[in-house]
Amino acid sequence: MATPNTSTTSPSQTVTSALSYGDLFLTNLSQSFSTIDSENLADTSAFANGGTATVFNNAVVETDDTEVLTFATSSASGEKKDYSALAETYAIIVGNFVVDAGKTLSFNFTSALDLETSTDTSQQSKNASVVREVSFSLYDTSDISKETLPDFLTNLLSEPDSFEKSPLIFFSLSGDINTSGKNNFLTIDKSENVTIDTEFKDSNFGGSQKFASTFVRGSVKRSFNKQTNITLIALRRGQAKVAAPEASPTLILRSMPGSLGITTQGRRQGATSGRSYDRKVTKLTVGK
Repeated sequence: MATPNTSTTSPSQTVTSALSYGDLFLTNLSQSFSTIDSENLADTSAFANGGTATVFNNAVVETDDTEVLTFATSSASGEKKDYSALAETYAIIVGNFVVDAGKTLSFNFTSALDLETSTDTSQQSKNASVVREVSFSLYDTSDISKETLPDFLTNLLSEPDSFEKSPLIFFSLSGDINTSGKNNFLTIDKSENVTIDTEFKDSNFGGSQKFASTFVRGSVKRSFNKQTNITLIALRRGQAKVAAPEASPTLILRSMPGSLGITTQGRRQGATSGRSYDRKVTKLTVGK
């Protein structure tokens, strides 16, 4: 369960904070991927004028022939006056495989979100927000020729929303908290082929310290009566943001994806063995 930040300071020293965590693990796939590729991005920006702003990202993608693991933490905080801080992460994993006629596709999954915001109610000009989404979808791509399939899968990495087919199987977990508004939510959505074995949810959307926490464990099982080419799209995206809006851009530092931290290159399209690991870590503090 999420534990809100309950530390107290004087109003002029109050730290406004936001934390966004999400993960998605797909394991024990009954069918090995023929190809699998991923993109893992992290972006941060921070600005302070008479205050301090700190941002942090830690984003991981790990895959092999029968597993997909991805998780990310984004946090932002500011104190004193005039600051803004934003931490964002985004990952997409695209895998492809063939299920033979009469065979059953199955795998297990777990997913969790942890969202927290904290701000001082006496300082109405300060706000914090967090958002996080994780999801997986599987599509029948048998109508795409073997010659054009590699380019199609590569294009999905950069434009997943351009794919207009309805998924055969899907699951999504999403949440949003904003201290300055009432549009707070924590939702789970799935198709009928997804079975949820364990579900935990806890939240507090009132007051100056809000949180939402959830954990889901489940499985997928679907039979095919003819040979079918299947494409998996797994997504993880989110952000943490804080701001004291009177700020003017006297001190600003921005980190573009991959410019800070640790990066290891994932394996390219067409590889069918070995393990790919990609991590983005960024942290920066500006101001006093």
